[in-house]
Amino acid sequence: MGWLKRLLKRPVPPIPPPPAAHVDVPLLLLVHTHPKDALPPGPLEDGFVELEQDDVVMHAVAGVVQPDGTIRDLPEEKLDWARMLAYRHLKREGCLADFGIPIIPAYEGDNGDETADKNG
Repeated sequence: MGWLKRLLKRPVPPIPPPPAAHVDVPLLLLVHTHPKDALPPGPLEDGFVELEQDDVVMHAVAGVVQPDGTIRDLPEEKLDWARMLAYRHLKREGCLADFGIPIIPAYEGDNGDETADKNG
């Protein structure tokens, strides 16, 4: 009867692999600073502004910093543009890992961005 027991024994189904982790990085780092004596090399991207004060240089997406120095939200229709611009800016500066931002294939590519080939 041992053979019947083995025949009727159901095999354990394999455990499916866990679903791939979905990386959802908001990427709304619209403003960040650098020490004035440690600025990353290279020109600032179109769409970014640079403000200097004391020993700090601030990089910000244009439209975020107002002429009076206040910071405001971007309009909803500019958020995707700002995310891609911030990603490419931080990638060029070599700061993606510092902010915990993974490589995002949708933001890679040329689109007139020469840094995608240099850093990719």
